[in-house]
This record gives sequence, structure tokens and C-alpha cells, in this order.
Amino acid sequence: MTRHQPVLAKEIYEHLPKNLSLYFDGTFGHGGHVEYILSQWAQDDPPKYKNLKILACDIDLQMLNQGIIFTQTREQQITEINQSYAQIDSILSPYGKVDFMLLDLGVNMEHFKNGERGFSIKENGPLDMRFSEKTNITAKDIIHTYSEKKLKEILISYGDFSEKSAEYLAKGIIQARTKKEIKTTQELKEVLTTLKCNQKKIAVIFQVLRIETNAELQQLEIFLANFGKHLNTNSRCAIITYHSIEDRMTKIAFKKLAENWTFSLVNKKVIQPHYTEVQKNKAARSAKLRIIEKI
Repeated sequence: MTRHQPVLAKEIYEHLPKNLSLYFDGTFGHGGHVEYILSQWAQDDPPKYKNLKILACDIDLQMLNQGIIFTQTREQQITEINQSYAQIDSILSPYGKVDFMLLDLGVNMEHFKNGERGFSIKENGPLDMRFSEKTNITAKDIIHTYSEKKLKEILISYGDFSEKSAEYLAKGIIQARTKKEIKTTQELKEVLTTLKCNQKKIAVIFQVLRIETNAELQQLEIFLANFGKHLNTNSRCAIITYHSIEDRMTKIAFKKLAENWTFSLVNKKVIQPHYTEVQKNKAARSAKLRIIEKI
């Protein structure tokens, strides 16, 4: 298994608060951001991370377990939590307030490489797309049970399709599903190809289905409404987004908190990856980092 490369790891490291004893990573994945921080601190004598407690949270148990393996040399520092970051209230109740929170809302590259998960337009597999087996709905369920109106709505909201295009696609999907069950990613691709979708448009539709399957925007909304009360004074929350809706939600939530004078925007202008990082890791090209501090 190839390790997913963390995006904006250097920038995250540079914006850590001075006093850091409890760190919450809500999208731990392969543990790349944590490992980068620990590797930087390991150069100090004694290493700073000796007193650092890490809460490694991820809704995807497969990715979380792999991340723990990748970071096993620091395992005594890490507490594994297999929950959605949206459950922050219950997650943090045993630990108290934290000094730094991180969400990286990008999809782990391993999801796309493993066809059996159903995320990839290149690999054939079941039309699943769930981050967690506990999720009740799959992408296949959406394709087969959503009304034309509902399909149209998510295509417009999450895929930025025009009303005309969304209506055309929704009608085409419903017509196709009445003729034959659409069970795999390849079968869905074939349907979308007949609807005159190129690879780029197919990728966007797959993204729409993934967002809806995992209620990604709803999860973020819950987190944004609750994270502030779990931060210590002079502590920070950083969120890396890749979708315009996620970034807008984060920007608005941070701005409202900053207006109350108990929070301050660390970066008023969004932080984006240096072009050299994008050259090495194309997944970083749409990343945007926003950071807020509790004062």
C-alpha cells in the first residue's frame, strides 16, 4: 500500500500554537500530517513530542488502522478513534479542551486505488463509496432510489451543473435504471457515457455521489457549529478544503466566530500549496487552508 501524501503539511507545522499538549486530527487517514510534525520535532533534544498526546480520529476504519501502522514508532502517543469528526462533542468529552484541531477534507488516494471501495472511475467495483460500513446508504442506493428531483438537486448543489444539464442527467439515469440494475462503477460509467459525459464530467458525478453518500457537507456543518467550545485559549483549528462549497462554509463560519472577538483569523487570505508541492502531488492543486485561533 502506498502512503497518501499529506497536503500543506509544512504550512500546518508552521502554524501550530506555541503550547501544544493535546492534538486532535479529525481526518487522520494515513497519519501524514502527524508524522510530519513528529519528524520535525524529533530533531530537537529532547524531542518536543514526548509530552504530546494525539487523538487520531477517522470514520474510515481501514484508513485509520493503516495510519496507525504507518506511525507505529510513535504509537504510545496516539489514541485511535473510529468516529466521524462531526461527533466532536462525544469524542472529546473524556479528554477536555484541545490545543490544535485539524481537518483535511480531501479523499485518501488509497480510496481511488482500491476499486472495491467504489470511488474510482478507473477501477471497476461495487457502486459503494462509503467511508464507513456503518453508513446506511450507498451510491448504488442513491442511483436507484432517488427521484428525478432529488438527483437533479444534488447534481446542481454539489456538482455545479446547470439546471438544464442536471435535469438531462437525472432523467437519463432514471431511464437507464428502469432497464437494467446499475451495480458497478463501470456500469455507471457506461450509462453516463451514453449521456454524452466525458471523463471530467463523470469524475464530477462520482464526486457528487460520494458527497451525498457520506453526508460530507452535513458532517462539516455540525463540526463548524461545535468545535469552538472545545479549544483552549490561544489554541487553533485548521481546515483544508478541496471543494468550493466546503471552503465557503468554513470561511463563513470562521468569519462569524471572529466577529465575536473571542476568535481571530490567523490567515485572512486563504493559504494554498506552493507550486512546487503541486508539481509533486497533483492532489494538492485545489487545496485551501484556513486557520482560526481562540483568543
